[in-house]
Amino acid sequence: MSDERVCIVRLIDIHGVEHRVKVQAESVYEAALRGLKRLQQVGWESDGSQISSVMVEVWEEPTRHLVNVKKLLSWLKTPGNFPPDEQRKAKLRKLAE
Repeated sequence: MSDERVCIVRLIDIHGVEHRVKVQAESVYEAALRGLKRLQQVGWESDGSQISSVMVEVWEEPTRHLVNVKKLLSWLKTPGNFPPDEQRKAKLRKLAE
């Protein structure tokens, strides 16, 4: 299974024009290089010497969790087993008030 993620690579050229492309990559460096190559393929011309940096945005798939509210509220009423657990529950209890 591949660890590739969708990334948006953005840069602003010496004329102040922003360019952005979407690529798939396994690392930020790979995304930057793929983005620069893709920009060249769509007509952006530069040897890279005028660019100080590119912005790479990594887009993650959303994660969904189905929370049973009755069980959540019941769990909040029980004491935590350890001090960090109790602190976390205390913080959550305030949100439930």
